[in-house]
Amino acid sequence: MVAQALRRMMPFADVVDAVLAELGEESDCTRWSVVPTGSAHLVVEIDKRISVRIAKNPAARKNLARRTEVLRRLPDYDFGIPRPLTRTRTVRGHTAVGLTWVQGSHRTAGVPASSLLNLLEQLWDTDTSSFDGFLDRPGQHWGGHKRRHVMLDEVVPMLLPRNRELAREAISDLAELDVVEPRLVHSDLMSNNMLWQGDDLSGVIDWDHACLGDPAQDAASLALCFGWNTMDKVLPPEVMRRARLHSRIVPMQSVAYTLVQEMDTAQVNQAVNRADEWIDTRLRRVLKR
Repeated sequence: MVAQALRRMMPFADVVDAVLAELGEESDCTRWSVVPTGSAHLVVEIDKRISVRIAKNPAARKNLARRTEVLRRLPDYDFGIPRPLTRTRTVRGHTAVGLTWVQGSHRTAGVPASSLLNLLEQLWDTDTSSFDGFLDRPGQHWGGHKRRHVMLDEVVPMLLPRNRELAREAISDLAELDVVEPRLVHSDLMSNNMLWQGDDLSGVIDWDHACLGDPAQDAASLALCFGWNTMDKVLPPEVMRRARLHSRIVPMQSVAYTLVQEMDTAQVNQAVNRADEWIDTRLRRVLKR
């Protein structure tokens, strides 16, 4: 009775069953742990061994197989990543794939700078010659090659009038950077996508937006999570200069994401409010305005 009641609350249960069947496994849904991982996917964790990643919307369903192939092609790092266990499966409109479960817990402060440097160096040294057609385009999730125009033409007019010029300046300063040799960029290297066991980085998850781009992008994400002083200790000044310019557009980028992904009005408004708060409390201080 309990299992039947739970299944009625989980419309994706049949696709989870299909993934497990491909693995030759069965599991009582009362042992499933549902982990909402963001706007695009949710994850069903089973026995700390298997994660079933389920697309939440049409865009995520369309891209799931391609992005899963990235996980298959990434090399062995000294930290874990989710590895595909099954094909992508679609059952009753739900698309999912079985992945390995990555052990560890999240940390938001006090991580060793040397571990963050080691992570970045491994990403930047990754041979991506076999990744053609599988990686995202830079900024694909928030506008792709049109992302600058999305921010200038759609995002900036949504901000408070007092913040629009500062936003335009941040966007323009980044656009004027010299082009550097592209490296593998995770593109969402925030604390919620990193797993730790003590001071050891045990895993990095959510590689959906991995692309070839400016390596300073990931440096900016790590600095925003773990502190600029932490990253200044281990990365060259030029990388950190670029990282600071990337960091200034993060709130506008979040608004662009909600627009490109056609999220509901409440989510768009929330992103706009956060962007205005960011500009008022952080960007003005950085630019001394």
